[in-house]
Amino acid sequence: MSVQAKLITFFLGMSNAGKMVEKSFINPSRSNKHLISKHLLKTFDVSEFKILDKSVVTLKPKKAVTNTHVIFFHGGAYLLEGNSMHWKIVETVLKKTNCKVSYIDYPLAPEYTYKNTFEMVQKSFERLTKEYPDDHFLFMGDSAGGGLALAFAQKLAIERAPVQPQKNILFSPWLDLNLQNHEIKMQVTLDKLLPLQALIKAGEKYAGGDDVSNYLLSPINGKFEGLGDTIVFYGTHELFYPDCKKLHEKSKSFGNFTFYEFPEMQHDWVVLPIPEAEQALNIAIDFISKQNSQNIC
Repeated sequence: MSVQAKLITFFLGMSNAGKMVEKSFINPSRSNKHLISKHLLKTFDVSEFKILDKSVVTLKPKKAVTNTHVIFFHGGAYLLEGNSMHWKIVETVLKKTNCKVSYIDYPLAPEYTYKNTFEMVQKSFERLTKEYPDDHFLFMGDSAGGGLALAFAQKLAIERAPVQPQKNILFSPWLDLNLQNHEIKMQVTLDKLLPLQALIKAGEKYAGGDDVSNYLLSPINGKFEGLGDTIVFYGTHELFYPDCKKLHEKSKSFGNFTFYEFPEMQHDWVVLPIPEAEQALNIAIDFISKQNSQNIC
């Protein structure tokens, strides 16, 4: 565990970060700012469209663009908007892979439920596949966005959609909205960021009264056959650690999942300015680049 990671973990504990996150869940803020920064607008070629009044922003390098196209789903417990840390991941992927990245600003609870989210995400993906018919798509997401990425990939596989993601990259995914795995209780004091009971309530808001065991809400209950190669990153001090281990066991027989366990990492450490985040991102970038080498245009 790096010095930087130790310091951030200490700070999260001393500042009672979990309580601050819990408060943000009660009345999640909504920004009126433009989704993408001026810096990114200057650095990359950018296009944008709206589906159900929510934005989809596609960025690509100004030179040497590949046919690989990453669809990014941000985390935030299905309640919180994406933030600058998510855009930093997008920028890193763009610079190191020369692929395209589409950031989907999907509908959030409590204003919307998962039904609205999947309607918007599916329509967005269908439009992107028509606009970029030669592209090879990958799904990437962190936390709730990782759960959404996996659930949407499962949905497309079940429906035998004509275009499906060839690969999936999941960082600290929220796999089960029930959070009833008995081992989770042992993680409560280790995870300095995620408040268990508030997270359960967030999941209920997103579900809109439907059964949270539905695979669209809890992809741990979905099917794993037919999915593209998938890599999963998780930390041993995360609240979601037991469910990530459960996914590891459930997916073993399918041979399309690879797991990266990071000792003592907090939830969603990939967004933090620490060496372990750089290490995880480099693994993900190599995973993307192996496809890129076949798809230079």
